[in-house]
Amino acid sequence: MNQSAALIVNGKSRRGREWFSQVESTLKQEAVDLRLSRLVRDPRHISPSVKEALQMGLPLVCVGGGDGTFSAISDQFIGVDSTLGVLPLGTGNSLARDLGIVADVKQAVDVLLKGKPRKIDLGQVNDRFFVNVATIGLTTQIAESLTDEAKRRLGRAVYLMAVCRAAMNTRPFTVKIDIDGERREYRAHQVVVGSGRYHGGPFQVTPDAQIDSGRLSGYVLKSSGRGTLLRYALNLWRGKHVEMPEVFPFDTESLRVSTLPTKRLTVDGEIQGKTPAEFRIHPAAIQVMAP
Repeated sequence: MNQSAALIVNGKSRRGREWFSQVESTLKQEAVDLRLSRLVRDPRHISPSVKEALQMGLPLVCVGGGDGTFSAISDQFIGVDSTLGVLPLGTGNSLARDLGIVADVKQAVDVLLKGKPRKIDLGQVNDRFFVNVATIGLTTQIAESLTDEAKRRLGRAVYLMAVCRAAMNTRPFTVKIDIDGERREYRAHQVVVGSGRYHGGPFQVTPDAQIDSGRLSGYVLKSSGRGTLLRYALNLWRGKHVEMPEVFPFDTESLRVSTLPTKRLTVDGEIQGKTPAEFRIHPAAIQVMAP
C-alpha cells in the first residue's frame, strides 16, 4: 500500500482491545506506514488523538469504536483531505452497516487496504454533529438502560430487549414539528431524525433513507395506547414500522422540534442536550473508506 496512516482505537468499545493488535499487525504487514498507533483507554482522549493525526496531514486516519465514537470525531473530517477509515468495534455499528463494512477484523481491514473513498452526509442537531441518528423520547430510556456489560454479553439482541422494557415505562409527550413550512403537533412517544439508513444496529430509519442522499429521513411515533409500543417494537425489527398508521414519516433538509415537557436528545446512542432542537443536513460532508 505504501501509505502513511494513523490507527486510533477506543479501548472501551466492545471489541477494541481484541482488535487493536490484529489491525496494527496486519497494516504493518501490508507496508502501511503507521505514523501514529494508539489504543485509547479513556474515550475522552480519542478526539484529541484524531486531531493530532489530522494535524500531521495523514491521508488515512483509521478509527476503531462504536457509533458514539464516530459521532464524536466526525466533524473533524469536514474540510480536510484525510479519509476516515471505519473499524466497527461497537454493538450496533450502524455507520459500518450503512457503508457495507462487516464487523469482522479481516474484512474490515481489507476495506482499509483495498476500499475506495466515499463521500457521506452528516446530520447536525443544535451544535452537535451525528453520523446516524438523533432521537427524542423512547430512545433516551433505551440508551439509559444499555450498560456496557449488557452490550458485550448480549450483542445486538440487547436493543430489542431494551425497546420492550422501555415500552412498558415510557409516557407520551407533546411534540411540535416545524417542517417544510408547516407546523405539526402530536402526542408522541418517539421522534427519530436520521442522516443515514440505520439506527440501533440493524433497524432502518425509513426504507428509503440513505447516508449520501443529502436529506434527513425520520418519523414520529404517535401515541395511541401502550399496545402501539409493543407493535412498534415488533415492526421495527421487521422494518415495517413506517407502515403503521401511528407513524408519521418525513424526508427533508431541515426541521425544528420542540416538546412539552422538555426532553433530552439521544445522539448516535449518547444522551446529548435537550429540546428544542434544530436539525439540518450537511451533504457529502466527509470522506470515508468504503468497500
